[in-house]
Amino acid sequence: MDHCVFCLHRPEPLLCRWEGELRLEAADGPRRLLGVFSPGGEALLHFVELAGETRTWPDGDGLVRAVTVCNRSSLPLDRVEVVPDGAIEPGSLRVEGAPAETPELAGLAAGGQALFTWREPAGDTAGTILLRGRYTFAGQEREITCRL
Repeated sequence: MDHCVFCLHRPEPLLCRWEGELRLEAADGPRRLLGVFSPGGEALLHFVELAGETRTWPDGDGLVRAVTVCNRSSLPLDRVEVVPDGAIEPGSLRVEGAPAETPELAGLAAGGQALFTWREPAGDTAGTILLRGRYTFAGQEREITCRL
């Protein structure tokens, strides 16, 4: 109540007490702003964004696909996965230059990049690629995706 016409008491401010933590999550397209605020403590803010770039070129009867995954976050990613639209020729997948069975990486540091390459069979056209990243914030596992 701002004031009372009929009472003689001045308005008093509200006294509030804050206990525990306050969490913030804001999204702007693929980017997220995450925060944890605690009374009397420092505010902890993190930016989370997963991005990538893909390149394709012909190689004999098929296509070679290279995908660079970029962790544009202030948090490390616990796991990164690349999900291609087409098939990967057996034995052609490389993650960071090393042969791999699946197109995933156990982790990616904040601000880090990783390179995934493979061959696709003849007749395939370059389709869309889904990037998935998993990270931990405030004790919770979360996932972020990006489509290339």
